[in-house]
Amino acid sequence: MDVLQLVNTHVKLLSFDFLTLKPIPHEPTIFSRKGRRLSRAETVGIVVSRDFKPNRFIKFDIDDGTGCIPCILWLNHESSHHFSRRCPSNVRLIAQMAADFASQIQLGVIGRVRGKISSYRGVQP
Repeated sequence: MDVLQLVNTHVKLLSFDFLTLKPIPHEPTIFSRKGRRLSRAETVGIVVSRDFKPNRFIKFDIDDGTGCIPCILWLNHESSHHFSRRCPSNVRLIAQMAADFASQIQLGVIGRVRGKISSYRGVQP
C-alpha cells in the first residue's frame, strides 16, 4: 500500500492542519497535506457554535484549542434525492441516526467528529 495514500482513512487532524489542506484539481473530494492525499478526517474538541435547521442540517464549530473547525451534519436524508438513490433501504435508519447525533450537539459539549473533508458553498476547510 502506498503510504502517501490515506484517501479512505479517517486521519486525525487539528484545526491548524485543516488550514493547510489544498484541494486536488479535478478531484473535488480529495485534498492534499504535506504530499498526502486525504478525503476523511477525525477531530475532537468543544462545540462552540450551533445553527440548527430542523430536517435540513445542523452547522456547528468544534474548537480543538488550535482553532475552530466548521462542521455540517445533514438532516435531509428522507427528502434528498441523493440519499434516497444512494441507500434507499436504509434512508429511515440513517435519518434517525443523524437526528440522534444532532440532539447531542450542544454548546460546551466535548465531541468527536468523523467525516468527509469537503467544501461547502465555495468555502473549504
